[in-house]
Amino acid sequence: MSHIPLVDSHSDPRVAEVLDDIRITLGMVPAIFRAIGNNPTILASLWNRYQHVMLTGNLSPKLKEGIGLMVAADEHSDYGIALHSKALEKLGVDPHEVLRIRTNPDHAHYEPKDHALLEVARHQNNNPYDHSGEVTDAARMAGASDAEIIEALAAAGLACELSRTAAFLSLPSD
Repeated sequence: MSHIPLVDSHSDPRVAEVLDDIRITLGMVPAIFRAIGNNPTILASLWNRYQHVMLTGNLSPKLKEGIGLMVAADEHSDYGIALHSKALEKLGVDPHEVLRIRTNPDHAHYEPKDHALLEVARHQNNNPYDHSGEVTDAARMAGASDAEIIEALAAAGLACELSRTAAFLSLPSD
């Protein structure tokens, strides 16, 4: 049971507008957004950031959702695992591949550059105080641009934030 109520579109006109946009864009409103909807300003800010990080940019949706799934698995977030697994399957990723991304991303079917970006994201999440340039240098050697490295870091950071918030609030899986 969630530790905070999940709002719906009828609670506040500002919240309704954002939740409607989320529903149109994603085809559903994940519980994390309904929980954050208790604060309309934070909801609008989160949705804006989510759109910029997850729905635009140079990295493929498969890679961004894979980063999200990998981070959620590293964070032991049942909510995040379910959310990103469903998103990957919606993108047409085979359930066995989703399991590989979740349990051992090194064996997932990504291009070398994408594997290097996965490692950048994982390193940021698991070793944030290890400032070794080896991981970013390896990503560059695999063909990643600095903009792509930053995009992978943004996807990992957002996934971590959402996974931890969902865990703290005991949000139910969607």
